[in-house]
Amino acid sequence: MTIATKTFPTFKQLYRAISQELLAYETKTLAAQQQKENTKLTAYYTYLKSVAQRDGKPVDDLTSKLKSLKKAKLQQEQRITTGASSLEEQSPELKDLTTLHNIIDDKVGINNNYELNNLNNVATFLKNQREYFELLVRYNPGLLMDQQENVSKSANRVGLDVPE
Repeated sequence: MTIATKTFPTFKQLYRAISQELLAYETKTLAAQQQKENTKLTAYYTYLKSVAQRDGKPVDDLTSKLKSLKKAKLQQEQRITTGASSLEEQSPELKDLTTLHNIIDDKVGINNNYELNNLNNVATFLKNQREYFELLVRYNPGLLMDQQENVSKSANRVGLDVPE
């Protein structure tokens, strides 16, 4: 089958597929960054609290900051476990198709089979890369762990407890 005889999705369908894949990447990346930042801040405030307790200073403000960080972490984990809402509900860009309509109206060679094939390849590539990374994380759980988590999980597997 050659490009001339192959049928492709429309430009609008390809644009939507690419947008959804990029949004999925962005959402997961932001969630991971927020989780790492929350972990760093929790460690920092815990350290400040221990120093303040040692020096006999008040720790009420640090305790409230730690509680708010824990609450934010629980809310984030709950959003992840419940699956949140669909991608379309999270992104107003996907609902607002004025940009898409403007691009479609400027049809300078967009319906060319070769260009549609390229866009189809981009959409397929993004989808497959996302699925590949999800499978890597699923079947290689140590991939995204920091060293402390990796050591404690390995120790637990062989029946040892790692002191904190």
